[in-house]
Amino acid sequence: MIKIVRFLADECVFAQTVKLLKEWGYEVLKVQDLGMTGASDREVFKKAVSLQVPLVTNDKGFADLRRYPLSNHYGIIVLKMLPKPDRIDKVHKTLKLMLSKEQNFENKLFIVDANKYRIKKG
Repeated sequence: MIKIVRFLADECVFAQTVKLLKEWGYEVLKVQDLGMTGASDREVFKKAVSLQVPLVTNDKGFADLRRYPLSNHYGIIVLKMLPKPDRIDKVHKTLKLMLSKEQNFENKLFIVDANKYRIKKG
Protein backbone atom coordinates (compact mmCIF):
# COMPACT_ATOMS: atom_id res chain seq x y z
CA MET A 1 0.00 0.00 0.00
CA ILE A 2 1.40 3.39 -1.00
CA LYS A 3 1.19 6.03 1.67
CA ILE A 4 0.52 9.55 0.41
CA VAL A 5 2.81 12.02 2.12
CA ARG A 6 1.08 15.12 3.38
CA PHE A 7 2.77 18.40 4.25
CA LEU A 8 1.64 21.56 5.98
CA ALA A 9 2.90 24.62 4.08
CA ASP A 10 3.59 27.66 6.22
CA GLU A 11 2.17 30.99 5.13
CA CYS A 12 5.57 32.14 3.82
CA VAL A 13 6.02 29.23 1.39
CA PHE A 14 5.87 30.45 -2.19
CA ALA A 15 2.78 29.44 -4.19
CA GLN A 16 5.14 28.03 -6.82
CA THR A 17 6.58 25.63 -4.22
CA VAL A 18 3.14 24.43 -3.15
CA LYS A 19 2.18 23.91 -6.79
CA LEU A 20 5.32 21.87 -7.48
CA LEU A 21 4.82 19.69 -4.41
CA LYS A 22 1.31 18.89 -5.62
CA GLU A 23 2.60 18.18 -9.14
CA TRP A 24 5.14 15.79 -7.62
CA GLY A 25 2.26 13.85 -6.05
CA TYR A 26 2.24 15.19 -2.49
CA GLU A 27 -0.81 16.40 -0.62
CA VAL A 28 -0.21 19.91 0.68
CA LEU A 29 -2.34 21.71 3.23
CA LYS A 30 -1.73 25.43 3.41
CA VAL A 31 -1.94 27.34 6.67
CA GLN A 32 -4.24 29.82 4.91
CA ASP A 33 -6.69 27.02 3.98
CA LEU A 34 -6.97 26.11 7.65
CA GLY A 35 -8.00 29.64 8.61
CA MET A 36 -4.63 30.30 10.24
CA THR A 37 -3.46 33.32 8.25
CA GLY A 38 -1.32 35.44 10.57
CA ALA A 39 -0.93 32.63 13.12
CA SER A 40 2.19 32.64 15.26
CA ASP A 41 5.03 30.23 14.52
CA ARG A 42 4.16 28.34 17.69
CA GLU A 43 0.53 27.90 16.52
CA VAL A 44 1.65 26.72 13.08
CA PHE A 45 4.05 24.26 14.68
CA LYS A 46 1.34 22.91 16.99
CA LYS A 47 -1.01 22.48 14.02
CA ALA A 48 1.60 20.46 12.10
CA VAL A 49 2.12 18.27 15.16
CA SER A 50 -1.62 17.77 15.68
CA LEU A 51 -2.02 16.81 12.00
CA GLN A 52 1.04 14.55 12.32
CA VAL A 53 2.59 16.00 9.15
CA PRO A 54 5.93 17.59 8.26
CA LEU A 55 5.98 21.39 8.11
CA VAL A 56 7.41 23.09 5.02
CA THR A 57 8.54 26.67 5.57
CA ASN A 58 10.84 29.43 4.37
CA ASP A 59 11.09 30.73 7.96
CA LYS A 60 14.60 30.04 9.27
CA GLY A 61 13.28 30.44 12.82
CA PHE A 62 11.92 26.89 12.62
CA ALA A 63 15.52 25.65 12.47
CA ASP A 64 16.01 26.73 16.11
CA LEU A 65 16.34 23.40 17.94
CA ARG A 66 15.80 25.06 21.31
CA ARG A 67 12.33 26.22 20.28
CA TYR A 68 11.48 23.20 18.12
CA PRO A 69 13.28 20.15 19.56
CA LEU A 70 13.70 17.25 17.15
CA SER A 71 11.81 14.87 19.43
CA ASN A 72 8.59 16.89 19.28
CA HIS A 73 7.42 16.82 15.66
CA TYR A 74 6.84 14.96 12.41
CA GLY A 75 9.50 16.84 10.48
CA ILE A 76 10.41 20.38 9.52
CA ILE A 77 11.71 21.32 6.08
CA VAL A 78 13.26 24.78 5.95
CA LEU A 79 13.72 26.11 2.42
CA LYS A 80 16.45 28.73 2.20
CA MET A 81 14.95 30.76 -0.63
CA LEU A 82 15.14 34.29 -1.87
CA PRO A 83 12.46 35.66 -4.18
CA LYS A 84 14.75 35.42 -7.21
CA PRO A 85 13.68 33.05 -10.02
CA ASP A 86 17.07 31.38 -10.53
CA ARG A 87 17.50 30.84 -6.79
CA ILE A 88 13.98 29.44 -6.41
CA ASP A 89 14.53 26.97 -9.25
CA LYS A 90 17.77 25.71 -7.71
CA VAL A 91 16.18 25.22 -4.29
CA HIS A 92 13.28 23.38 -5.93
CA LYS A 93 15.73 21.02 -7.65
CA THR A 94 17.44 20.32 -4.33
CA LEU A 95 14.04 19.80 -2.66
CA LYS A 96 13.01 17.31 -5.35
CA LEU A 97 16.29 15.42 -4.88
CA MET A 98 15.76 15.36 -1.10
CA LEU A 99 12.21 14.07 -1.43
CA SER A 100 13.34 11.34 -3.82
CA LYS A 101 15.84 10.08 -1.24
CA GLU A 102 14.12 10.73 2.08
CA GLN A 103 10.99 8.88 3.16
CA ASN A 104 10.97 9.39 6.92
CA PHE A 105 10.64 12.95 8.20
CA GLU A 106 9.68 12.33 11.82
CA ASN A 107 11.94 14.00 14.40
CA LYS A 108 14.17 15.46 11.66
CA LEU A 109 15.03 18.95 10.51
CA PHE A 110 15.88 19.39 6.84
CA ILE A 111 17.66 22.53 5.64
CA VAL A 112 17.36 22.86 1.86
CA ASP A 113 19.30 25.44 -0.14
CA ALA A 114 20.32 25.96 -3.75
CA ASN A 115 23.26 23.54 -3.56
CA LYS A 116 22.51 20.85 -0.99
CA TYR A 117 20.33 19.69 1.86
CA ARG A 118 21.31 18.86 5.41
CA ILE A 119 19.51 16.70 7.96
CA LYS A 120 19.53 17.00 11.72
CA LYS A 121 18.11 13.90 13.40
CA GLY A 122 16.54 13.54 16.81
